[in-house]
Amino acid sequence: MALSGVHVLCAYAGSYRRDKNEAILGKFIWSEAPASGVTTTNAAPNIHDLFGQAVYRIRASADSYVSIGQAPNASTGTKMFVPANTDVDVFVDGGDKLQWVAA
Repeated sequence: MALSGVHVLCAYAGSYRRDKNEAILGKFIWSEAPASGVTTTNAAPNIHDLFGQAVYRIRASADSYVSIGQAPNASTGTKMFVPANTDVDVFVDGGDKLQWVAA
């Protein structure tokens, strides 16, 4: 099934073996494909003793604006541009959610 809209994956970067620092995503926590203007149901976890800070990997089917925070607003709040068909990785704080709108 083709991607329509935005997909966000919440995961940890690397592995619990922090001395190895692999440049990959490690343990997946959750993923969602929220509708435009709708905030994710899930939030980023707090920093984990072994896995560190969570990362959102964001992919959009069309150019989009994404806002991340406790109460994100992609229309009027602080936002970043996510180009179509490109993975964008962002470290997030515990409790952060995501909202997007088309560019």
